[in-house]
Amino acid sequence: MQTRELQPPIFDLHINPTYAVCIPQRSGRGGSKTLERIKNESNLKNNQHKGQMSKKATRRITNAVNWLVASAKNKWIFDKISQKRFTFRVNFITLTLPTLDHGITDHQFKSVLLHNFINTCRYKYDLKNYVWKVETQANGNIHAHFTTDTFIHWQDIRNVWNRILERNGVIAKYKAKHDKLSFDDYVSMYDPEGAKDIEQLRRAFSQGCSASWSDPNSTDVHSVYKVKDLASYLAKYMGKSDDDRRPVKGRLWGCSTNLAETNKLTMELAASQDFKVLEDLHKSGIKYKPIMSKPNAFGESFEIGSLFLYKLSDWGKNIKGKLLDLFNEHRFNIRYNINIEAPPPIELAPIPFISQSTSLPQNLNSSIASQLKIF
Repeated sequence: MQTRELQPPIFDLHINPTYAVCIPQRSGRGGSKTLERIKNESNLKNNQHKGQMSKKATRRITNAVNWLVASAKNKWIFDKISQKRFTFRVNFITLTLPTLDHGITDHQFKSVLLHNFINTCRYKYDLKNYVWKVETQANGNIHAHFTTDTFIHWQDIRNVWNRILERNGVIAKYKAKHDKLSFDDYVSMYDPEGAKDIEQLRRAFSQGCSASWSDPNSTDVHSVYKVKDLASYLAKYMGKSDDDRRPVKGRLWGCSTNLAETNKLTMELAASQDFKVLEDLHKSGIKYKPIMSKPNAFGESFEIGSLFLYKLSDWGKNIKGKLLDLFNEHRFNIRYNINIEAPPPIELAPIPFISQSTSLPQNLNSSIASQLKIF
């Protein structure tokens, strides 16, 4: 009887900006699904996230933001208005609706307004890398947080966004609501408790009147150049959930293809020399945690993988060699959209020729048959 020689297991090292996971490759033979996986698949089918970010979604948006910051390059920007130069790496933009009487649904905000904003920035400002997240304000209005490594002047951001709002009737409703307001009416509307600076409100009212209420302050560009751990700050802000606010219907966040989960950095560890790259991850300052299996029938657990936790600043300092080369190559590819593969096209079965005088064959796929009936 021939005995089959056992092959050593092959491991995958999944590399991220702030952590790495080393686990065995899946054999592809399947197995029973865990209750958590079954629940996740059910939620995806029914879209039952209830407006809250799941742990998996929070991890993915955190990774997207970390890759964005890691791949962003410091740039010198010259401001024509102030005649000053300053450094820029990433921005943090908020896009809002200026009035409650807008008639825009959550789906329209994302699929029309935000979609047009992204496409306009791609065309006019060469936008490539971005992450967005939508949530609601205390008044129930939906708004979007948007971060990118492309510098766009705050006035251009407002012009683009307000032009989109105007095309979709939001500016007209805002103008109709404010046209006949006196200053006292304006104060009672925006500061009913009297907590804001009266002079600031007066300036805002004067600016609104001079612009005929057609250029609302619907955008905000947050200053992040003083933040020390920029990636951690943005990831924490984008990944937070507000349980006490109206939940957003539909998708909660998105990012450019090069920052998506599908564009992973994975290294295969098969030969013994491949595992030498893990030496850098066992240095001081990098936390190591074993990944344990679930207890078997005898209550025994086994180490099946490794988790390494580090900071962005560890790259080049504690993490060097082949890992650093792979990390820098991936950052370069993200920055300039290199080797970003589009999802494979869906292959459809060949459609048989059907004359107008004949009925549809009974064995024809139902989805294809429904498409043919349209014509």
